[in-house]
Amino acid sequence: MERRTNGAKIVEEAYSLITGDRMADYSHPFDDYARTVNIFNAITGHNLSIEDGVLFMIAVKLSRLAHEIKSGSNIPDNTRDAIGYLGCLNMVRQTKREVLKQ
Repeated sequence: MERRTNGAKIVEEAYSLITGDRMADYSHPFDDYARTVNIFNAITGHNLSIEDGVLFMIAVKLSRLAHEIKSGSNIPDNTRDAIGYLGCLNMVRQTKREVLKQ
């Protein structure tokens, strides 16, 4: 079953999620991914940055989008989430720049 979503609408949906419900549920992406990366680093002994954590999630969505293209399917959630993660990355980088200015 093919699901269609208007291109501009999907960007609006991603924006709404990362600045609205998801931020309200999980806090600002900088804080959310700082927690996530700290847990991952503690479990694995790696030293990922906050940006690396968000980039990993972008990689997950790009992998799923590649599978969609190969299989001919269309799952708008993956596109919306990839856009949202790029927005989260921007928010994380902006917060990091603001913190460094202090």
